[in-house]
Amino acid sequence: MTDSPRRDWILTLNAGSSSLKLALYDLQGAEIAAGQMSELDVMTVPAARLAEAVEGMVEGRGLAPAPLAVGHRVAHGVEFRAPGELTGEMRAALEKACAFAPLHNPPALHVIDAAAELFPRARRVACFDTAFHASQPPEETTFPIPERWRAAGLRRYGFHGLSYASMVRRLPAQLGGPLPRRLLACHLGAGSSMAAILDGRSVATTMGFSPMEGLVMATRCGELDPGVIFHLLRGGESAQSLETALNRESGLKALGGSPSMKALLERDDPQARFAVEHYCHWALRHAGSLIACMGGVDAICFTGGIGEHAAPVRAKILDGLRWTGLDAAAAHVIVADEAGEIAHATLAILRG
Repeated sequence: MTDSPRRDWILTLNAGSSSLKLALYDLQGAEIAAGQMSELDVMTVPAARLAEAVEGMVEGRGLAPAPLAVGHRVAHGVEFRAPGELTGEMRAALEKACAFAPLHNPPALHVIDAAAELFPRARRVACFDTAFHASQPPEETTFPIPERWRAAGLRRYGFHGLSYASMVRRLPAQLGGPLPRRLLACHLGAGSSMAAILDGRSVATTMGFSPMEGLVMATRCGELDPGVIFHLLRGGESAQSLETALNRESGLKALGGSPSMKALLERDDPQARFAVEHYCHWALRHAGSLIACMGGVDAICFTGGIGEHAAPVRAKILDGLRWTGLDAAAAHVIVADEAGEIAHATLAILRG
């Protein structure tokens, strides 16, 4: 009696600086298993450690020993406008993009190389958080700075694109109808952003050259006058200390003493209340400008940890948008699924 053939599958990898999310999918795009390696320095994770994690997820599921393809999330795709098969040329371009995203791209490239060592025959696909926003007009993406800097690639890129692409693809099924023409999309979590999605395409978003711009976040500052940076540099702060403070010591953590919106909502002290009010105030400031870019709004959709679970935050934002005429029926919540979007894009490339 011969053994039954083992099922083919694909692997998705989402690398952060201190965590690595893994998921297995079948060739119809259904999730088989998911896991996460946390509280580690991703840049030091060897291929053997990744192999152990994958083997633990594959074991006992009747799967082939290796994936047909590996799909990777890469925060900054520079000029790449869509997911693509990883080539040597693409790998070199993403290496250069590390200067634009020093906290995000290096861990992704390290995991890309580890997975290539581990699964040399698997096809490799890169999915970019910036790609969804490549449809934005030049008026939106161009900085009014000297041409030599613009020529070096300094412009607004936007992020959270995999989350927004997933929302656009999946929301019609959840609604049982077409995608709203003018959609205010809110990815609210440790990293927070909003996007104006017109006819399914991004026309504006709050994050820009880096994921630091825009909304208040868990530990990132969001909107900030560049003059503050010059003032602090003249006062003796180093570029490294400023980058650390604005990325890791600001936002809700600086205002409320905690980066967790859940923890802040559970408290009833002035500091916590102010942090929540500040977060919602600036969300409304940015929402107004995004609505103007679309000439109005037909619906709003929330995703991300805060967007999905912090009902008081959603309520404050919706209350502040009453002037638009939106009612409760026009507000939606969808579970974030970046891994599913990576799988969807990877399978599309496999199918040619």
